[in-house]
Amino acid sequence: MFVLLAAACRKPGHPPAPEPAQPPIAEAPLAPTGSAQLQIGPIESKPSADGQDLYVEGTVRNVGTRASRPVTVWVNGLDESGLRLARVETVPTPPEIPAGGAASFLARLPNDRAIRTFDVEAIGK
Repeated sequence: MFVLLAAACRKPGHPPAPEPAQPPIAEAPLAPTGSAQLQIGPIESKPSADGQDLYVEGTVRNVGTRASRPVTVWVNGLDESGLRLARVETVPTPPEIPAGGAASFLARLPNDRAIRTFDVEAIGK
């Protein structure tokens, strides 16, 4: 068995080396992180000029305390019983919404006469 010992060697008559100075410790409060909170504004729908498509447009508002990451909007076309007949994904303009800001979206669904209402979802980070 071998044991290795290490020791500091100093010359006689020399004082030990000074300890390095420690940086001062300071505390600072962190800003609250908050979150983005999205709300769907009023939405409107209208058929295309040729009647083949249904355009759904509206707004997404960020009522949270920080900007959202890219937002995705899903528009669902529902029949009178709430059954989903169509679903379209779109990205609003702008895709990142600052706190207190808003973005607009436009989705194109097939113009199915059975669609009676819409369900709109917006998700961002």
